[in-house]
Amino acid sequence: MSSIRTNPAASAQFAELLNGWNRETAYLSVGNFNNKYFDEIVLMKEDAVPYIYEELKKGPTLLVHALDRIYPGKVQCDGYVPLTTICNVWLNILSKIVEP
Repeated sequence: MSSIRTNPAASAQFAELLNGWNRETAYLSVGNFNNKYFDEIVLMKEDAVPYIYEELKKGPTLLVHALDRIYPGKVQCDGYVPLTTICNVWLNILSKIVEP
């Protein structure tokens, strides 16, 4: 992975998609990723990564699973891994490639 920069045009798009995803999945215990807003975040690809990184810095978030789709195979887990752990792994990876 090369270094990733923020894209001002993508910032508003990401915020809108994140709000939509949160609004539609806030009360779901399953199916959080079968959602048009989540799919659109993934389709943003690396344009979404700096903003996902910012969300991860706030604390553990299910949004981390978008990174598994943007970078398939980058982080592999065998069995159950707590959300906090996987978020910390991605924070470490992204801290080296996301430019402010």
